[in-house]
Amino acid sequence: MDNQLWAIAIKKSESQSQLYQATATSCALQTQFELPAAKLRVGTMDSLMSLGDDLTKIDMVAEATAFKLFKTVDDMKKESGGKGEEPKINGVPIPNVVKDWEWDEAKFQLKTPLRELVESIAGRIAGLEEELRTKMAELSAIKAAVTQFERKTQGNLMVRGLDDIVTEEDILETEYMCTIFVVVPRNSYKEFHENYMKMADYVVPLTAKIISEDSEFGLFTVVTFKKSAEQFKTSCREKRYTVREFTFNEAKIESDGKEKDEKIAEYQRLKGLLTSWCTINFAEAFGMTLHLKAIRIFVESCMRYGLSLQSREPNFKAFLLQPKKGKAESLRRDLAKIYTTSSLLDQDDDAAMVPGASGEFYPYVYVPITIDPGSNDGDAACLRSCRALSPAAMAMPLGLGYATYCLERRSLSGHRCA
Repeated sequence: MDNQLWAIAIKKSESQSQLYQATATSCALQTQFELPAAKLRVGTMDSLMSLGDDLTKIDMVAEATAFKLFKTVDDMKKESGGKGEEPKINGVPIPNVVKDWEWDEAKFQLKTPLRELVESIAGRIAGLEEELRTKMAELSAIKAAVTQFERKTQGNLMVRGLDDIVTEEDILETEYMCTIFVVVPRNSYKEFHENYMKMADYVVPLTAKIISEDSEFGLFTVVTFKKSAEQFKTSCREKRYTVREFTFNEAKIESDGKEKDEKIAEYQRLKGLLTSWCTINFAEAFGMTLHLKAIRIFVESCMRYGLSLQSREPNFKAFLLQPKKGKAESLRRDLAKIYTTSSLLDQDDDAAMVPGASGEFYPYVYVPITIDPGSNDGDAACLRSCRALSPAAMAMPLGLGYATYCLERRSLSGHRCA
């Protein structure tokens, strides 16, 4: 929770200086969250309530998609040997991005009904997620092909491919003679040299030659007459030597090498394109997420505080707070002291829960903004608290689908998710 920003809203009549003074010791950041509240369309109470039911889910999906884009870039950097970095947009840390955020009216007209705005953003987010899925599938297919080539050169001599080890000079193939490849344990070299010429009727003397070895085995070639080849192979198996069937095909080796180089080049190309695409669209998705956060604050504040009698404008003001490390609970208590009614004052957090309400209820509007996806372990915490409630929850995988499912479970009295 230390790696979240808290967007909160209070009545316009509440004192800003009182808020700042009360939270000074527990906050690393205190600033106003500038919303175009006077320009957004309020609509009816029914429309606000209907939208409020959907906004939390859409907000969660948008935030998860945005950070999925960031994590994709971060994972590719780590794969290339780089280090993970904190999320930034155009080099600016996320807290600063949120602090300096402004409504983008060029993309989201303030005169548009809230439901249309939300559905427009949700549609764009869904499009980004679908496109990311398609691009990742394409990259994974190429990576699987590259991995398949790499596996041929991995492992010990018992299992790895021989194309890059055996050369044409290592093979003698005539009408009557052939070359057999035998993998021998290193501790059996002496035994093999002493016995290989006796392991079949027609073994060409002094033809055993080691062409490669690793920490466990050596790869030998032995020339035999073709009519004794199977006899020699049977003797090898009896002595626990491994015969590797291999046919040298120069054209195929060259073709495979060329194909591998092409796949690696294509993988690097797609990886570079995906990195650029994700970097650009992380900024886009996070910006849309902040618009959803703003709409969510607006909707919940209008439902809670209504409109000002004089100006007929929404009767709230919004702030951004960032808890200091380890001070999240202290900040929660500081806020409770200011805004909780006297009957609830000094009670623990559970007293601020409303049975049957959707999620946690505080004496102020509260919307969390994740600034570090590595700290967002909400699904895991939610699973732990859901286990006692529903057998269905036990079977749900962690991830976006589970988080959405859990939001539905929150409506149950007594159910509280992290």
